[in-house]
Amino acid sequence: MKKLFKILVTALVAMMLVACQGGGNNGGGSEPAAEAQEIVFWHTLTDHDEAMVTEIVDAFNAANEGKYHVTHETQPLDGFEAKVLEAVTNGVGPSLVWLYPGTATEYVGEDLAIDFGKYLTDDDVKNRVSSGIYASLTDYPDGAMHAVAGTLTGPIMFYNQDLLDKYNLEMPKTWEDLYNVCKTVVDGEKAEGNEIIGFGPDSVDTLGIIVLEQLGLHYIDANKTATDWTNQKFVDWVDWWKKAESEGYFMLVDPEGYHSGPFGNQQYLCYMGSSAGIGYINHDSFNMTTGPVPQVAGGKEYTETTVRALVGFKKDDATDEGAAKFAAFFVNAENNAKFVQTYGAASPYNDVNESDAYKAYAAESPAIQALATMNSYAGTRPNVAGQQGCKEAIIQALKIAVAADSDTVEALTTAQAQANAALSE
Repeated sequence: MKKLFKILVTALVAMMLVACQGGGNNGGGSEPAAEAQEIVFWHTLTDHDEAMVTEIVDAFNAANEGKYHVTHETQPLDGFEAKVLEAVTNGVGPSLVWLYPGTATEYVGEDLAIDFGKYLTDDDVKNRVSSGIYASLTDYPDGAMHAVAGTLTGPIMFYNQDLLDKYNLEMPKTWEDLYNVCKTVVDGEKAEGNEIIGFGPDSVDTLGIIVLEQLGLHYIDANKTATDWTNQKFVDWVDWWKKAESEGYFMLVDPEGYHSGPFGNQQYLCYMGSSAGIGYINHDSFNMTTGPVPQVAGGKEYTETTVRALVGFKKDDATDEGAAKFAAFFVNAENNAKFVQTYGAASPYNDVNESDAYKAYAAESPAIQALATMNSYAGTRPNVAGQQGCKEAIIQALKIAVAADSDTVEALTTAQAQANAALSE
């Protein structure tokens, strides 16, 4: 448990077990029958997404009355992964969480992660997804399937089309184009007395990783090390961002945490966020359009695809089997088709993608259309031990680097060392 203990030491101190004791909102319906195997499912889904989870959970419980009972609990988004780690390593965690396949990497070596392949058939998952998706679910030292894919999302651009039209601007294709578009709009609006920011990303780590790859560098290389973060090309790009932020055209971190709210309040020209966030943007008072992520001019075309999945933690064989059965039920063709449409995501399952209902949804969804334009060059993060530490390191590095009096090289050097320390444990 040495590695997990080190991770816990660096996790948020506030995420202590007192937060775990109360759980979250119970959407599982009535109390389970005494003989039913209890399965606890943690996620951070809210509003319409939470309602859809409740519908699926209730259907599973009804079909498995007296055998399995799922209780799903909505947890706060902030510090969720740290809370899961704290709870699981102390033996009081859930059976299932809604996170990323890479999450399981931290638990496989400690024999805490459920092997879903032990309980499910190939027709439940393997035969329904591409080889690339299946690889992301089994890319662990033991080769077992420790995650069950639920959705495919990715960063897309959201624009206030009315502002683009007002200044006769086209959707930018490169980062330099984005800067010029933001400068035109922000300067023009401020001249009219309207305070506005040009652009911000919802996910700091996603921004950094995408740019590294577009520059021909790597977030984590084939040797499972972080060696490119201090490359001069990345340093120059971060300094370029820093200048744009100092001028008021970009903002790395919005005080609200997410840029979608301020964007909906017309405080931004555009922002980069998950395609799944489209249902949370209130744009009744203006016309919104979506598009692909900007690229480094002359660089490698790249964007990130995010697989959201069910990851499980061992309890006992009966409970683990129940958790696996629920995971398969959650992603069957009928339920996955409904869930991805509510969530604003693409489906990883071929049978869902081939259905008429999904095709109609994809044809009408601006988020899915934006994702589709980047399919040919979308990639995923490697599933490696220490990935959580790498993620936190690059987030903190970029936040520090864009500060007015900071040293970019120093911030990136420190972060790179922290990332490599996490990767080597």
